[in-house]
Amino acid sequence: MKRKIYYYDTDCGGVVYHANYLRFYEEARTAELEEAGLTVKQLMKDGCYIVVSHQEIFYKYPAFYGDELEVSAKAVELTPVRLIYEYHITKQDGRLINYGTTTLVSVDKQGAPAPWPPYVAQRVRLHPKTINVRKPV
Repeated sequence: MKRKIYYYDTDCGGVVYHANYLRFYEEARTAELEEAGLTVKQLMKDGCYIVVSHQEIFYKYPAFYGDELEVSAKAVELTPVRLIYEYHITKQDGRLINYGTTTLVSVDKQGAPAPWPPYVAQRVRLHPKTINVRKPV
């Protein structure tokens, strides 16, 4: 997913504010899920609510106002209640600026872990892991 950096994405120095990368990750992850035919709205209708249980970001280089970023999101692990995504963000020159992971957990309306609906396993496209969350690359 391409993502242009606007002024509102940055701090007073024109550098992307660190927490905004979480938004970029979520945008890319949502697009990836929707391409697989999975929407948060449908999952909620089926009694499945998604919560973030763990998040990691490794920052390598800054992005600036006016940059165009490529944000990739890929599912790398699926268990009965957990789904892990990896992300890589590169600048227009191909430089890796950050990478990270998000662990999502399926819960019921009361917030207790609950299995994903069966169609999730049929639609999620799993990719090999490239990030070791215990040891940054």
